[in-house]
Amino acid sequence: MNVLAEEQKKLFVKGISQAEFEKKQAEFFKLYYKIRTEEEGRIWNKLSLEQRKSLHKLVLSVYQTKNFLQGFKYDIIKDEREKTTRPIIFVPTHVGKYDIEVTSPAIKDHYYLLSGDYEHIQGTIDERFLSLNGVFYFNEKDKADRKAVVVKMIDHLKAGGNLMYFIEGTWNITPNLPMLPCYWGIVDIAKKSNAIIIPVASEQYGKLFKINIGKNFDMNNYGDGLEEKARAISDLRDTLATLKWEIWETEPVKRENLTGHEWEEYVEKRFKEWPYFNEEYIAGLIFKPKNITTKEEVYGPIKKLVPNKNNAFLFNKRLSDDIFN
Repeated sequence: MNVLAEEQKKLFVKGISQAEFEKKQAEFFKLYYKIRTEEEGRIWNKLSLEQRKSLHKLVLSVYQTKNFLQGFKYDIIKDEREKTTRPIIFVPTHVGKYDIEVTSPAIKDHYYLLSGDYEHIQGTIDERFLSLNGVFYFNEKDKADRKAVVVKMIDHLKAGGNLMYFIEGTWNITPNLPMLPCYWGIVDIAKKSNAIIIPVASEQYGKLFKINIGKNFDMNNYGDGLEEKARAISDLRDTLATLKWEIWETEPVKRENLTGHEWEEYVEKRFKEWPYFNEEYIAGLIFKPKNITTKEEVYGPIKKLVPNKNNAFLFNKRLSDDIFN
């Protein structure tokens, strides 16, 4: 049973006071660390990197069997990776619940997963397979935990291991962004571990995943200052967005076949796959760069206005189409 996910749902009950929320959150974190500490102490979480590599084919075969039984398939649009002796950080885009089990057989190579989502993995069958393959859990709300996992990742990569790192931080369910804003941590980790980044874009069309694997992305091509790090994360995001566009181009859509509700239906399907997520929860995980204001932040207060003669100009057709659509 997914105890943590059930407990976390209580934090999102509408109408509770701030004091009650903070109390429930403190209780949740106490339970979270108790269960996670117990899990991380189990024998299968103490396997060596070499032992996990030897078990990787077994994990992949389980994923492939599971995909077959659930009807999932994947097509690889292209695979432009070049062989390297350096450690690898695989950087996939985030489509939904089944990203890992469908993308892993396409990648084939062994990796440890970076996951800030233990509260939703706990108690599921996925927890065991991730543990066997290798996983670094961290609490996104805990600064000390975030710092500790960075050290673990760098040490792991220096020891010759690979990593899977979702730089968007959560599912991308936006209707018009190929890539969400991306967290910066990966550029430092890749630099300090001399790791090669492999961008991996995927899209889900019903039971079919289309996967596009890009060229090696080398942080040695960038300097160490803040401007260089900003340029690197921007280039990496652009690379993944381009890989996504290439996938979209393989799915031509005729205008006369559109209903106008495709995106809402797509989002609804993703949430049905994983009922512990909702739009509010996902919005709270999206990285928000400084000095960037979203459309929702600008127009949100206007949507709550009651029309009157003093604000009627805001509701002219052209502006209201911009605000409310």
